[in-house]
Parts: sequence; structure tokens; C-alpha cells
Amino acid sequence: MSLRTISFRLLAAITLTAATLAGSPASAAILISEVNSNGVGGDFFELYNYGQSTIDLAGYLWTDNSDPVWNGGRTYTLNTFPLAPGQAAVFVSDGGQNGPGNAAFVTNWGSPLTLPAMGSFTGPAPAETNTGRGFGQNDAVLLWDPTGNFVSGVNYSTTDLTVTSVGGTSTLAPFNRVGGGTSLGGHTGLAGGGTSAQQSLIWDPTSDPTAPLYTAASSVGLYGSFASAASVTTIGSPGMVNAVPEPSSLMLAAFAGLGLAGYAARRRRSRKATPAVA
Repeated sequence: MSLRTISFRLLAAITLTAATLAGSPASAAILISEVNSNGVGGDFFELYNYGQSTIDLAGYLWTDNSDPVWNGGRTYTLNTFPLAPGQAAVFVSDGGQNGPGNAAFVTNWGSPLTLPAMGSFTGPAPAETNTGRGFGQNDAVLLWDPTGNFVSGVNYSTTDLTVTSVGGTSTLAPFNRVGGGTSLGGHTGLAGGGTSAQQSLIWDPTSDPTAPLYTAASSVGLYGSFASAASVTTIGSPGMVNAVPEPSSLMLAAFAGLGLAGYAARRRRSRKATPAVA
């Protein structure tokens, strides 16, 4: 078998592996990347896709700590939203989140937030259909996939929370803070060590999304944070996640190609160094 054939087959295998990893369920993941429980313009949470595949959020489920059960009577269902890799979606949690409610939220925050970044959901009938609920102090945001598997959660109280998923119960501890320690409790900004209850709690995008660290949006510019147009003390980064993307399959294939080129060069040098047989 020629070196060219070996190189081609090896490159094809590596490229196929990279493409498989990029499209596999294990590499497509969602993180609750921001929560605001007391800002002007409405409470909200943000979902971020740090995987390699677009995820349609249709059927995903969320609630707060009032009934932390995936199929409970206070669980809301997200509507269709194709969340691309590296994209964030914002959900206004406390009523009027569809249509005009989203438009008003975008107006309150102003640029760079835009309406396409806004998602929506439907609620359990009849008591709270489409109204959502505001987040309080020492609350939580919980997310499950459409089949009831726990996906992500942010507990900004100071005590553990028991969460019920389709496979049973688990414990969600208070979030870990940037710089050490855990949630300080209260509203999100204060829980993250900020100076105002109106500040968002935001994910540090330099931390591993599978072991996230959070902090308060305590200043404009921190991880893309900006002040709301409606209130200079309401600071957050809705719709903006300054994360470093994971390597794509094309990048992996490129690295594979560089490796093969190096291997071929070494083979050529080796042949030149081998004395000819008379």
C-alpha cells in the first residue's frame, strides 16, 4: 500500500471522526449562562449552546425552585428556537414574554440586544398560561430536555436544592463563584458578589461550561456586559456571550492534514538518507 493511499485513508478516518464528534449528542450542550432576578424591564434567563450542533429548544422545560420537578404543575415549555453553536437565547420569565413583551424587553435594554435573540414559552394551564413567573431572592432556574433529562441549573440560594428529573432526584448545590466560594444568596447580582440587586448573574466564559463559574455583572464591559437603556444600575449581557468556540471538525481536519504533511516529509527525508543498493 502506497504512502499516498495510507495518508488518504488516515485523513478520511480523522475527518469522519471529527464530523461525528461535532454532530453527536454528547457534544451539543446547553448552559444557563445568565439570570437576572431584579433588573428593570423584567426578570430573565439566558441559554447558551456551547456544543457543535444546532439545538431546537422546542419542548425543553423550565421552572424555578418553587416546584423543581420536570413534569410539575409549574413547569413551562419552550417554543421552537433553533439555537446555533455559540448562540444565546433570552427568555423573559415574568409574564408577557411573547410578542409585545419581548419587544418591550428589547427596548428597555437597548443595543446591542435585538429581537431575534428572544425566545418564548407556554405555561401550564389554566392558572399561569403564558405568564411565567418572576424570580425571587434565593431562587433557581432549572432546565430539562423534552424527555425530562436534567440539562442545566443555576441555584443562587445558599442551600442545596433537590431536583426531580425523569430518572430520579439529584442535588443542585449553590453555584460556584469566580474567585472561589459559592452563592452569597439574595437576588442574582448580590448572590454573585455584586454591588446591586439589579445586576445579572453571568457565566465566566473562560470557565468550563460543564463546571461553570458565575459572577455578578458588576461593571460595564465585563464579559460583554452593558447597562440597560432604562436603568444604568441594571447591568447584564442578555444575548451576548463572549465565549471561545470549541474547535470545529474543519479545524480538526486541518490539524490532521498538517500531521500527514509532516509524516510525508519525514518519509522523504528517510528515503534520501538510505544508501542505494548496488
